[in-house]
Amino acid sequence: MTSPHPPAKVKSRKRHHWIVRVTHWVNFVAIVIMVGSGLRIFNAYPAFARKGEMFCCYPFEHKPIPAWLTFGGWLGGARHWHFAMMWVLVVNGLIYLTFIYLHGDWRDLVPRKGDIRDSWQMVKFYTFRRKDHPHQGKHNALQKGAYFALPIAGALAVLTGIAIWKPVQLSWLTALFGGYVWARYWHFIAMLVIVILSVIHVFMVFAVDPYSITSMITGNYDPALSPEARNARPFYHLLPPRRPAAPVPVAPPPTEST
Repeated sequence: MTSPHPPAKVKSRKRHHWIVRVTHWVNFVAIVIMVGSGLRIFNAYPAFARKGEMFCCYPFEHKPIPAWLTFGGWLGGARHWHFAMMWVLVVNGLIYLTFIYLHGDWRDLVPRKGDIRDSWQMVKFYTFRRKDHPHQGKHNALQKGAYFALPIAGALAVLTGIAIWKPVQLSWLTALFGGYVWARYWHFIAMLVIVILSVIHVFMVFAVDPYSITSMITGNYDPALSPEARNARPFYHLLPPRRPAAPVPVAPPPTEST
């Protein structure tokens, strides 16, 4: 017998602790300023090879970064902003990593056996070679890979940045990265990785899971709006799924009186 009551609506669940939300938005602001000011510093000498030398691995030697991508106005101003944001990012990153370790959220991010297989399934889904969204937990395998790589790229950016900031006092660290020129290059590559992963992250949020923006503000998230529930690819099925209509109760047929 069909129940006359409609299925209960799934309530929003707590997804992000306030510490995760605050550190996320601090990172967003700090990374934008850090990258812009770093590019302004780079433009003071937009090459990696010393004068009269050649460098193998950068095809745009002596071509400055467009000014609209830079921040700080001038070299000295950019350096002040860059170093200020460096400490903000370091402290903010330590708070975040300490919290997810103590709170147990690190389990949602560390690589696991089968992540490569699951990542390939997500690629197949996004390229329309698979119909249904692969089952996932809090994050899909591609997200986990990106979120796990970001702190590593951040740590590399900090260490190489310190190496080129104090190349004499910390000569052993500068030498560890191959010398001043290579330490500067790896610093640039770490920045590039952070920018690429961040741009992909922002694109996928708006193209696949715009409802997660609210969860990063309030902390709450409706499972019925997840990409898995909506079977969402980039720019496909962005609207919430239609909830089934409540069944209309059918009155039993009248019985004949005897």
